[in-house]
Amino acid sequence: MVPYQNIKIPIIVLFLITVNLVYGPNAKAQEKNEEVTVVAPYEPTISDAFKINISPRLPEINSEKPEFDLSVKKKAMNKPSELQPIKPAKIMGESVTKLYKNYIRAGFGNYTTPYLEFYANTLRSKKGAFGVHIKHLSSSGKIKDYAPAGYSDNEFNVRGKRFFKSHTLTSNAWFKRNSIHYYGFKPDDSPEISLSKNDLKQSYNRLGASFKFEDNYTKGHKPSHSFSFDYQYLFDKFDSREHNILFKGDLSKDVNFFNFTDDQILGLETKVDYYFNSDSVSNDNSGIIQINPFYRLRFSQYKFYLGLNTMLESDSSIYVHFYPTLHLEVVVVKDALITYAGIKGGLAKNSFNSISLENPYINPYLDKRFTNYKFEQYGGLKGRLGKYLDYNLSFMNSTVDNMPFFVNDTASVMGDGLNNQFAIVYDRVKYSRVIAEFGFRYNEKLSTMLRGKYNSYFMDNEEKPWHKPALEVSWMVDYNIQDKFIIKAGLKTTSKMYARDFETQTTGNTTTTVQVPAEIKGIVDISLGVEYRYSKTLSGFVNFNNLLGQRYYRWYNYPSYRFNMMVGVSYSF
Repeated sequence: MVPYQNIKIPIIVLFLITVNLVYGPNAKAQEKNEEVTVVAPYEPTISDAFKINISPRLPEINSEKPEFDLSVKKKAMNKPSELQPIKPAKIMGESVTKLYKNYIRAGFGNYTTPYLEFYANTLRSKKGAFGVHIKHLSSSGKIKDYAPAGYSDNEFNVRGKRFFKSHTLTSNAWFKRNSIHYYGFKPDDSPEISLSKNDLKQSYNRLGASFKFEDNYTKGHKPSHSFSFDYQYLFDKFDSREHNILFKGDLSKDVNFFNFTDDQILGLETKVDYYFNSDSVSNDNSGIIQINPFYRLRFSQYKFYLGLNTMLESDSSIYVHFYPTLHLEVVVVKDALITYAGIKGGLAKNSFNSISLENPYINPYLDKRFTNYKFEQYGGLKGRLGKYLDYNLSFMNSTVDNMPFFVNDTASVMGDGLNNQFAIVYDRVKYSRVIAEFGFRYNEKLSTMLRGKYNSYFMDNEEKPWHKPALEVSWMVDYNIQDKFIIKAGLKTTSKMYARDFETQTTGNTTTTVQVPAEIKGIVDISLGVEYRYSKTLSGFVNFNNLLGQRYYRWYNYPSYRFNMMVGVSYSF
């Protein structure tokens, strides 16, 4: 039996019962006050739990795959097409410099020195080019105590060029007249000899023509070739004459003997250089025939050249000379340092033309021999320091047979004892040379070139290397100021030289003539030129030569002019 217990009813339940009693259907009896006490036993119970044994399922739906019938209806569209033109790409570069057909330059200087030079040329053309050149320079100035020293240089030149599809033909025809005076003596020292100005005059007349035919191939699949022919005729006032025929033919082809090389060329060089000389004393013909097969290759930083220069000397007798040729070049530092070395040799003809160009005061009846450069070894360094300075340092050793030297001719046809003409003596020489060259260029405004050469001669017979200086130095500077002022300066200096002279020595009753070397002082010649460009076509210039006013001697007994200058104008049209 469950004991009775006091049941505690929550306040909210009592509140709800109270409200129901007050406001319920028996609200009319709310005026009665009754107290109700509910007493009952507490019997907690829990209902049995049952699992709902139902799984969720999706209803089955019968779906059918729809069938679509897609089709494209063809229909022509009449829409006109509008193509926009494609503009070609433009390569922006430097503008083409305007050319002028004609150029004239004229001036006048002290020592009564007129100057005139004229050029006439065709403009740019894909077919060819044609031009004419005329030049005159003369002087009638006097040198104190010496015979008349005037000179005159005249030149007329016509040249042409014709371009073909794969070849170019170049032609040239010219006439040159160079007049000098044998002024190398003092008339007061030889009063017994009377010579007019015309008697002292010598004129060299040169006329000739040349032709060259060469290919324009840019690829090595076809053999590269060139052929040239030159003819020149020289005659002077004393009936000395020389005809020269020169023919050259070169042929080369790219080959592939080795796979590791970048470039290989096999070639052949040929030359026929022949002279026909005549004067009032003798007639002689002589010449050189040259055949030089060669092979040249380049790979990596190496360059190699190998040849066998074969030269036939034709004179009163015929001799064959062989000169092995070898050249090796190595790029040690790209563009900065390149070393090179090699051996070579050759034969050269001392012709009337070449001798008179070097020294015009010669006796026209001189001996013309072959000079044999038997064995020449050379080497050097070249490259660039920084962006603006180039350099080249080289040396050379050679054994030379019949090297020519100028000496005063004691048997001058103009008079005994004048010594105002030069003859040639030949000697076997061991010759060495060292050259140093430095070039500086900055922004096309400033450029300068310094060159020095040291020569060493070991003679077999002659006492000195007559008229050959040991040291030669030259320096040139060009400076452009805003394309208005062009300043050019130059320095040329040489060490002392020696000339062959004779003196009379008396011993008792015996008088003998003894050869002695005469010293010629060194040369220092400074020049300066200034050009003012008033416009692109008109400019004026002034040139100063021998600024120190020295009287130096290039040839023994032949002093130079002292300070001289020239003022002139130039015009393009």
